[in-house]
Amino acid sequence: MQNATERPENPVEFWEDHYRTKKTDYSGNPGELLVRYVADLTPGRALDIGCSHGDDALWLAGRGWDVTGADISQTAIARAQERLVGSDLAGRVRFVACDLEREMPDGEYDLVTASYFQSPVALARADILRRAMAKLVPGGYFLCIAHASAPPWRKGNGEHQFPTLQEELDGLELKPGEWILHKAGNVTRRMTGPEGQVAEVMDIVLFLQQPSLSL
Repeated sequence: MQNATERPENPVEFWEDHYRTKKTDYSGNPGELLVRYVADLTPGRALDIGCSHGDDALWLAGRGWDVTGADISQTAIARAQERLVGSDLAGRVRFVACDLEREMPDGEYDLVTASYFQSPVALARADILRRAMAKLVPGGYFLCIAHASAPPWRKGNGEHQFPTLQEELDGLELKPGEWILHKAGNVTRRMTGPEGQVAEVMDIVLFLQQPSLSL
């Protein structure tokens, strides 16, 4: 029997427990950096990896994208699907629960996003991201946003292990000439805490594009 203080080390179990037992309200708003980098793209087919309750996926659908949102947690996906009930966006979004270490949603995409797709328990994250990138059509875009720091009010702040920009790039195993790098760097943004406190945090943004096929 698992001790109440122990956390699951299997990522599927961990994230299911996270969404099932903890307060995980969704804001209803897309990520600030997602909007910054994607707002001007021509809509097509999008894949949102680690979609959680679907904030980013629903925003993309509202902008004209046909979106597949994938998450490892059945509970998160069920909540995302509930948000589609009676919505005009129901025909533009599908939410799927899948163990991304073992499978990936089918299809090809013009945009793949992975916003804060990070895990405190072991997850083959780099492999998942590379396989998601392989779903892009020529000319398609890949946007990966990762936490590089935590706000001071976050529990266990000093215990977090954050990636560096170079580690993020190395994990994707990019080959020269195969990608156009529109952005690869650190970005700061302001966060507001539960008691109204404000802090600046650092994120890593990788915004890449597959070259279009030559005529």
